[in-house]
Amino acid sequence: MKTSSRKNPNVACFNARLPRFARKVGTCLAVVFAVSVPATAFAMPWSWDMHDQISVKAQESPQIAAPAGTVPSEGHPFFSVKTKEEAGNLPNPMFPTDGSLERGKVLYNIYCTVCHGEAGRGDGKVGKKYMSPTNLTSDYIKKLPDGSIYFVITRGGLGKDDKMPGHGDAILPEDRWHIVNYIKNVLFWQQ
Repeated sequence: MKTSSRKNPNVACFNARLPRFARKVGTCLAVVFAVSVPATAFAMPWSWDMHDQISVKAQESPQIAAPAGTVPSEGHPFFSVKTKEEAGNLPNPMFPTDGSLERGKVLYNIYCTVCHGEAGRGDGKVGKKYMSPTNLTSDYIKKLPDGSIYFVITRGGLGKDDKMPGHGDAILPEDRWHIVNYIKNVLFWQQ
């Protein structure tokens, strides 16, 4: 059987019935339909949920009050204190009670042990590998006023190299005083 190079007569007959314009319109409609159906999903009501949420937009007021217990990201509780020596005059508002010392131990283990070690001798994992932090059981620390240690926990920089980062943005002011109590009343006497 011979194969013909001619077009299928049925297709040719169908194409002859439709004008060229109608075929172009049909093709355009098919393309528009294929593009618009997925786009309508973005026009549904659920696509505006994030846009219409209750939130403070830029340049709006009033500001929402911060939740209780949050630590401010800017500013310090003692604006006039600039140096560790000036901070030495700050009185420790937390008495070294059993509760304060226990809270200080928990916080010390979270924030300080990595560098200063469990016993406070500067032999923590980070201290061994990168730098030697201050020995918190030394006479130097014993002689420091509580306010100076509080200042260093807040702003950082105890010791010769001043490499300790400040933890004022991570630890509540009251909790910093608990850590001071733990250092002065427990660590020093464990040596």
